[in-house]
Formats: sequence, structure tokens, C-alpha cells
Amino acid sequence: MSERPIRSIPAMLLLVLAAGCGRETIETRPPAADGGAAEAPARVFLAPEAVKKAGIVSEVVHPAPFAETLAVPALLSPTPWTAEEVEARLMYQSATARFRRAATDVERLRRLAGENVVAQKTVQAAESEYSQAQVDRLRSETTLRSLGIDPEHEGSFAPADLWALADIYDSQVPRVKAGVRAFIRVESFPDESFAGRVVSLAAFLKAQTRTLTVRIAVQDPRHRLRPQEPATVEIQVAERTALSVPAPAVLYQETARILFVRRGDAFERVRVRVGAEQGGRAEILAGLADGDEVVTRGAQILLGELFKSSIPVGADAGDEAEER
Repeated sequence: MSERPIRSIPAMLLLVLAAGCGRETIETRPPAADGGAAEAPARVFLAPEAVKKAGIVSEVVHPAPFAETLAVPALLSPTPWTAEEVEARLMYQSATARFRRAATDVERLRRLAGENVVAQKTVQAAESEYSQAQVDRLRSETTLRSLGIDPEHEGSFAPADLWALADIYDSQVPRVKAGVRAFIRVESFPDESFAGRVVSLAAFLKAQTRTLTVRIAVQDPRHRLRPQEPATVEIQVAERTALSVPAPAVLYQETARILFVRRGDAFERVRVRVGAEQGGRAEILAGLADGDEVVTRGAQILLGELFKSSIPVGADAGDEAEER
């Protein structure tokens, strides 16, 4: 049986066949006119009806304020003090009360011993208690000072509905400033964020974890959040004017990051350089211009059509003929 050459099916015929089968068709850039190997197309052409049917959504991007945030774990608390600070203050208060009581007892017993009312042995026991109380008070004072707390001043903060205590690494400390905004998220309200503001940073670094605690006043007027509830806090570390797109709009193609930009009746693939991400949006450092219309939904469909169009028409049929 003689072999018949198998010719590539014309692209227009494929479009007609696909339309006849009820499948959605996406027109892509044709092969090179010189008959050589065509480069992977960079554009996809769609009729308005096809755009609507494919569920493709786009938005025009303009420079706008973009806040870069640092996401860190946190624990909600009724007070702005860490557990270490609370424990150290309690120990100091207890040691101070014991020291004052021992000092009063020694003075009183010495006076009574001078009047031969109590034995000298009782005075010696009281003096021993006084000495030990003095050491314990000094030790607790040293612990307080190591946490950056002045024992002579209680310290106070403005009232807040609730506090979030977030731990940041020492390398992140220079990026976090008192007064910046913060956004608090918890699992019990996954679709909401609670506004907050950084009030201060703890003065001490936790030696075991190399972290420092950030105190964040949380706005929760309806008191829906609970103390001791774990949370994630996004702390604003920078703000600038930038172009940004919804993060899901950015796709990977091998090692490149790409977007699809609408150019008239075509959707063009463009390579972009991505910066920070915040609030579900990605900062675009290069590859976009003010006024570009970016595909925010349906970009995966366009990328799939580009991939299919890069395969030469009739290649599968040719392979099948060679196997016969």
C-alpha cells in the first residue's frame, strides 16, 4: 500500500471544525510567512462574545499608593505587656514588699532587744531574713532592667480595645516604626481584617528566639476578638506610589513572570518584574505602563491557548504517519 503524504490542516479549517463541534475557539498569531519555524506567539485574538464566554476580566492600572507590609505571627492580649514583663514586675513587687517588711521587722526587734523584751537570737534571725530579702529585691530589679523597664516607673499606654503582641526578628527591627498602621487577621473571621497601630517595641530581645515584641493597639469596638487568640499581623513598613495588580493575575511561564495586557482586540503576553505583595495585590516594578488594561481573571486560559498554538499544526498527524 503506497504511502500518502499527510498535509497540515489549514488553520482556518481548524477554526471551522471547532466551531461546528460547539467548542470555543481562540485565534492565535499565524506561522511565519517564509515557511520557517514560527516563534511562540505573544498574542491571542478573541471576539467580544468569546471574551465574555471565557469569563475574562480586566482592569486598567494606574499608579496608586502601595503599602508594603511585613506579615508576622501574633497573640492577642488584654494588656500591652509581654508574659516576661508581667512576670518580672510581679517578682519585683513581691520582692520589694518582702524587703520592706523585713526592714520594718529588724528595726522593731532591735528596739525591743535593747529593752530586753526579745532575745538576741530573734534579732539575728530577722537580720538574716532582711539580708536575703535585700538580695532577692536586687535580683528582681536587675531582671526588670534587663527587660528595659525602669523599676521606679510603672509605665502606661493609651487605652485600646485589645492588644496584639507580635514577634519580629532582630534583622526586621529597623523596618518597624512606632505609629505605623497594622492589619490583624484571625481564623475566626477569615474574610475580615481589624485595623491596628504599632504603639511601641519592647526594649529587650528574647535570647532564645532572637525576636523582639511589637505592641499593637487593635480596634475592636464590638469586642469580637478574644484574648490569647493567635493572629497574623501585617505591619506597614513602607508606602510608595506604584502600579499593582491582583496577585493571581501574575503567572509563571518557566522562570519568567508574565501578565496578559489587552491591546485592542488582542491579549498580549508581557514579561514583568514583580516587587512586594500586600493585601492580595502584587507590585509591578517593570513591564507595565500607566493605563495598561491587565487581565485579572482568565489569564490561565490565554496562556493555555498560547501553548497550544506553539505546537505546529499537523505535527501529531505527521508522527502518526511515520509510525505506519
